Amino acid sequence: MSTNQHGKAMVFYRTEDRVSLDDDGMMSPPAIDPSVFEAHDLGPINDGSRVTVLFKGSGGPDAFSLVHAWFGPGYLLPRHSHSADCLYYVVSGEIVMGNRVLKAGEGFFIESDAVYAYSAGPEGAEVLEFRNSTSFDMKIADQTPQRWQPIIDAATANHAAWVAPGGPAAPQPA
Repeated sequence: MSTNQHGKAMVFYRTEDRVSLDDDGMMSPPAIDPSVFEAHDLGPINDGSRVTVLFKGSGGPDAFSLVHAWFGPGYLLPRHSHSADCLYYVVSGEIVMGNRVLKAGEGFFIESDAVYAYSAGPEGAEVLEFRNSTSFDMKIADQTPQRWQPIIDAATANHAAWVAPGGPAAPQPA
């Protein structure tokens, strides 16, 4: 960390220093009804995303944070919410929310506890998530096997592309 003459801190971050969101512990793991696990193998879903913490401020739970998310082609997120407001910016690819397609350079803001979902477009998507929080949760709204079926179907249809050598250019896990 460097400090300028006015006592304001400047903090640098580097891509190679990132850690996975799961390893960082910034987001508490979501609760999913056991019936979903009994009906579906959720394992293939994990291969379609990489989420890493690029920056986490040191000023407590209300400090600034920046998360990078990569989603493979056709990745479908469950309907969910977070306990912190978030500003999303599409870096590459596109995300689809209902009939709205957001491309690189576009994004959206969502308030805490508002339920939403999106899918990655045919080339996948990279998204930056800006929050004024270093601690938040994820609440899954889809809590039945039936609601998870389209998510499983998307993972099944796209899994081979997500893991193929020379497949989508996923960022390397930290």
